[in-house]
Amino acid sequence: MKLELSSEGRYGLRALVYLAQHDEGGLITADVISKEARIPRRLLARILAKLSHSGIVASREGRRGGSRLARPPEEITLADAVNAIEGPFEMTRCILEERACGEGRPCALHDAWEEGQDAILGYLASQTLADFVSDAATLGTPDSPAHT
Repeated sequence: MKLELSSEGRYGLRALVYLAQHDEGGLITADVISKEARIPRRLLARILAKLSHSGIVASREGRRGGSRLARPPEEITLADAVNAIEGPFEMTRCILEERACGEGRPCALHDAWEEGQDAILGYLASQTLADFVSDAATLGTPDSPAHT
């Protein structure tokens, strides 16, 4: 089984790590983020809008526009980021029965699944963008010079 983010989720985390690496307080244009973090420009606009709406990124439109982190990287958790981009994690369908989760009595697997989900979310909530800034700069990305 794979727990996997959507492409928006993956690109969103990539954009946030990029912004955390370049967190000098100034605005960075979407064109620069797109090019340097290798994120499709049209998808980046949607991601930045979600992150801005959630208060993780501060953005300004126009000629002198751009984006930056709205809070220090130490205050932005992976759980914050993933929830902003992907929406809240929740079990929506019952595992054992053909019904919405939470309708009627919980099924036999409900509590175990919910505990596993809580463990993953707890871990994501303990990891901040600051935890990954130096690793991202050192390790690079799969197609960066640090990896070749």
